[in-house]
Amino acid sequence: MAQIRIVTDSTAEIPAATVQRLGITVVPMELHLDGQVWQDGIDITSEDFFERLAAKPQVTTMAPSVQALEATYALLSSTTDQILSIHISSKLSKTVDNARQAASAFLGRTQIFVLDSQLASFGQGLLAIAAAEAALRGSSLNEIVRLLRGMIAHIYIVFFAESLDYLEKSARIDRSQAVLGSMLNIKPLLILEEGEIMPLEKVRTRGKALDRLHEFVIEFAHFEKLTIVRGKRTGESQDLLERIAQTFPDREILISTYSPALAAHLGPEAMGVIVYEGL
Repeated sequence: MAQIRIVTDSTAEIPAATVQRLGITVVPMELHLDGQVWQDGIDITSEDFFERLAAKPQVTTMAPSVQALEATYALLSSTTDQILSIHISSKLSKTVDNARQAASAFLGRTQIFVLDSQLASFGQGLLAIAAAEAALRGSSLNEIVRLLRGMIAHIYIVFFAESLDYLEKSARIDRSQAVLGSMLNIKPLLILEEGEIMPLEKVRTRGKALDRLHEFVIEFAHFEKLTIVRGKRTGESQDLLERIAQTFPDREILISTYSPALAAHLGPEAMGVIVYEGL
């Protein structure tokens, strides 16, 4: 039987070397920026996007089209009869809906299972990596789906945003909340809960927001994987890593740059942690 192929979208933020090693197929999100269209991770990097975003242009993110996903599935169908397609939370993007519509064109030819990760960023990436590793071990499609569904409940994503402006533009908060938050210089702490960005806490300074990320992580008795996800500011992520490492000296802690698709919601100067506590 041919190996199960794994598909995800570019919000998963999987390092290119890992994508290549595990044979994961990544479909890019579309970024609409002041009348121009870019493909996330292909013709614009996160750093370039952050620079453009700092000028606060009009920006929207678009899910990969049904046609782009159909083309991806058609290409993979020449080498396999089973595909697992893992995507950003359906409450944040139409990607899952588009993937399911694209998969319906292959009924009776290729078994395509579309999984709503209920996650974003490298939390979603952890699922895609685990799925690809399981596929290489010879696990069945049903076994991999059960594994991933078990993992979802144990992956936590917490961010803070430097400004409320981008959350307002992406319709995550209303105008009155954004104006009041800006007047009070609020840094919102946000958690991804059941696939949706939810307010967790409000703090007044960036330093306090970083303290809360640190406190959130060290409340875990144990974790298997931790990624600090950052935007433009690089020094703070290293400082946060060193603080967390004092409590968990034997744990590997990664630092990753979040994707343009997430930056459209949070702006270029946000920071977060993604914790997988293990099964």
